[in-house]
Amino acid sequence: MTADDGARGAGAVRRLLPTLRLLLGGSLGAAVALLLQVPAGGIFGAVAGSALVNIRWSGHRPARWLSRVGLLLLGCVAGARLDGGSLAALANLALPVLIGILVLLAVDVGLALLLSRRFDIDLRTGLLACSPGGFSEMAAVATEVGARAEVVVAVHLARIAAVVLVVMPLLIWFSGPA
Repeated sequence: MTADDGARGAGAVRRLLPTLRLLLGGSLGAAVALLLQVPAGGIFGAVAGSALVNIRWSGHRPARWLSRVGLLLLGCVAGARLDGGSLAALANLALPVLIGILVLLAVDVGLALLLSRRFDIDLRTGLLACSPGGFSEMAAVATEVGARAEVVVAVHLARIAAVVLVVMPLLIWFSGPA
């Protein structure tokens, strides 16, 4: 092994360190949130833990391979939830689902235009930030199309947190004891 080989190895470790920090922070955050039984604690804890790491060691983005592996895993989890029964149910609900999609898209466009005009956010970012979808998926799409992924993630995280932390307790309260 030459000195150049050692320098290249040290450089590779330095490039991998930010990704490892994000993975460790996300894993610890998810573990804590799951232990505390926070609703959707795995994802919220992972986001919080990674964000804290990113605040401490500013501006690091995970290696591209990590984002791709994460998206692959998200796709597998989502796909595993679909079966013949769920597709048959979708076929039975085709008209109301189509109407719901059109309404959601109209609201998405309206909110995106508001964000774009009032807060000087580009339209692509506004559309993805307001779209009805998971923040991981929308953040990945934002990265692919050159939108501001940090804005997309922040808006989706606020929306999901509101549903989990406000709407869910209200539903439980209104429905009474099980």
